[in-house]
Amino acid sequence: MARRAGPSVRSRRLAYLLRRQRLAEGLTAADLARAVGMSASKISRFESSESGIYLDDLEKLLDFYRLSKKRRVELLDIARHAEQRGWLRLSNTNLPEDWQTWTDFEDEASALLNYEPLALPGLLQTPEYTRAIIEATGQLSAREVDSLVSARMARQGLLSKEQPLVLHAIVEESALTRPIGPEGALERQLRYLVDAAARPNITIQVMSHDAGLHAGLNGPFVILEYDSEASLVLVEHKTVNLFMDEDAQLAVYASAWDELVRKAKEPSDSIKFLQTLVA
Repeated sequence: MARRAGPSVRSRRLAYLLRRQRLAEGLTAADLARAVGMSASKISRFESSESGIYLDDLEKLLDFYRLSKKRRVELLDIARHAEQRGWLRLSNTNLPEDWQTWTDFEDEASALLNYEPLALPGLLQTPEYTRAIIEATGQLSAREVDSLVSARMARQGLLSKEQPLVLHAIVEESALTRPIGPEGALERQLRYLVDAAARPNITIQVMSHDAGLHAGLNGPFVILEYDSEASLVLVEHKTVNLFMDEDAQLAVYASAWDELVRKAKEPSDSIKFLQTLVA
């Protein structure tokens, strides 16, 4: 079940970026506080989203960090709209950096709940499956494809770090039988899923054709859950990504997820189904 909404998604994004910048500089909160004339507790509140940040305080931090003009504009714009709920971002699929906002949120999450009706979740894809998907859905050069494949493979490290991300994926049966990539690619992908499902932090459920109508028929979605912060929902489209953080929105997607879990095959039956497809 999704947690109640806390700070807005923009506030959380700004806090993450400020915290990451300080750590990249090798500074403690106390070091930074002395350098810019603020209290360490004030810095801590900014970086944990416990309180908003005034634009003049943000300017001091940006001056100290000597960030590029482009980066300053980005962070100041986030701060100016930090109280707004939700975040609709235009995406440029040509660059892996455009995934950065999402991957940063993934990096701090404790669990990811992913429903996919058409393709397999990115965190469970083999490199050749990822390449085939990217080549089929974008107008990209070979170099751009290589960069995006590398970026997606790097994200999968979240599943094997010291405190790994907990992944629960529900995938439609049709996504498991769609021919994709070179000869043998689909079989290798299915074998990879079977191996992945054996890991304690990964759960895979298959939504079979005979499950009938259900709450996921209007498209894929991802719920990110956190130990100490509110959940977030991401809905991706070809040219925009929508982050949702309002209570009512979280409740709708949490309810939809619960229904999908009930209607999909049990995890043990899903693994058997995958093994049957491979065989």
